[in-house]
Amino acid sequence: MNDFLDFPHPETLWDHWDIAMAKPPMRFEPTTPKFGNYVQIGPGRKFIRGWDNLDYPAWDANKMPLPYDDGCIDGIASYHTLDHLENPIAVLAEIQRVLVPGGWFVNIVPHYASELWHSDLTHKSQFATDTWRSIFDTRHYDHAAFGIDIEWNLKIEFNLIMAYTERNTVLVTKLVKGDEE
Repeated sequence: MNDFLDFPHPETLWDHWDIAMAKPPMRFEPTTPKFGNYVQIGPGRKFIRGWDNLDYPAWDANKMPLPYDDGCIDGIASYHTLDHLENPIAVLAEIQRVLVPGGWFVNIVPHYASELWHSDLTHKSQFATDTWRSIFDTRHYDHAAFGIDIEWNLKIEFNLIMAYTERNTVLVTKLVKGDEE
């Protein structure tokens, strides 16, 4: 039995990462054409030019659905927002609803074990690397306790803990909506 893993010649830093970690390849390459419909949820002071930037109080993520028709958004980004929401599962269901097949959601939140998460009293939800798998593979996340009934059609394309310093560790995740069945 061959216990060796075979890798091609590394050309990028991500290739070296894949070899070092002996994990399936993860890519976080640019995938956003400049045309399309893009939304940032909860931008605070960080607006993205050419995107819809939805923020409180005009849009209250805890009380309002996303103001878009089904399947009309190409990409959604959320930076340090889902961790502040009372029901991030309901917002995630809304994100799935409005994304086109193949559309993506990039989410960056503090990792639950970081000082960044623990030092902000407005944080309501914790995220770990297994949070997404738990949401999509566990039925209790799509039942009445969260006020939604959904069949998840989001797949994890990228999920990695990253940090500039240990105290500010974040979880960087990219989810992609599968084709409609």
